[in-house]
Amino acid sequence: MKIKLLTFLLIAVVIGLLHRSCASFWEHYNATHPNGNNKYYEMITQLSPKEAEYMKLGQYTPKSYEASASGSLGKFTVWYPSDMETSKTQYPIIISNNGTGTPASKYQEWFRRMASWGFIVVGNEEPTSWNGNSAQASLDWILKQNTSPSSIFYRHLDTANIGTVGHSQGGTGVENAITVQPSAKMYKAAVMLASTYNGKNNFLRWEADASKIKAPIMILVADTDGLTPLKDYNSLWKALPNNIIKVAGRRLYCGHGEMLVYGDGYVTAWFLWHLKGDTKARTAIMELKSNKTYKEVRINGL
Repeated sequence: MKIKLLTFLLIAVVIGLLHRSCASFWEHYNATHPNGNNKYYEMITQLSPKEAEYMKLGQYTPKSYEASASGSLGKFTVWYPSDMETSKTQYPIIISNNGTGTPASKYQEWFRRMASWGFIVVGNEEPTSWNGNSAQASLDWILKQNTSPSSIFYRHLDTANIGTVGHSQGGTGVENAITVQPSAKMYKAAVMLASTYNGKNNFLRWEADASKIKAPIMILVADTDGLTPLKDYNSLWKALPNNIIKVAGRRLYCGHGEMLVYGDGYVTAWFLWHLKGDTKARTAIMELKSNKTYKEVRINGL
């Protein structure tokens, strides 16, 4: 029992250190600016042509909205295209799953950039995202806004096109959001970042079953990340069904925490393709095969 407890504490410390090592990244790029607008995406280098194209800001002017939430959810934070307020346009939804120690309030610029591409992006402050409960809560709340005449989001959500993304622990949250949660079937696309775990973790008590995934999924991990070893990466890929669209790659020259934003170009293209039917964005995903900053790239179903 003592050995298990010590092992659990060791894993918790390692995860904490990995996120803390990432603090220098956030501080350097000022990515925690409460109103966004720090342009971290312009500072990331070694990008392939199409990747760079989708790493930029999109054509929409983003705007944010907050609403209180119960318990550990804290609050819901939404970034959306400001055009929404003066038009009848409906926008696809992206639900974010928090990484350990990284609530939505800590990566607002990421939300802002994604909204600039024409998405309504929803997050919360939940520290425990692995089970997908917080993703379900965010989705339930924003869908309710879509049917409430008093909400600024009233009839502005494209409920037929919903995606979800998560970093680290949030990657496991993505797995559970699209497999075991009540609204699992509503998701049309998903992305896991810096997360390769599949199965049951006896110490962290995270459970997920990638073999149940039915939505198109992209998995991007950092090659130098001790939490995403090649063995687990291979295991996760093998567990995924072969009859779905699935893409995976390991990025060089970045660490665990940095993977939250280093994959932005491909994450944007992935959601543009699956949630907006943008076939041009699909070609950017295919570029992964020739991108020299990625290795062990796997593509199935394209």
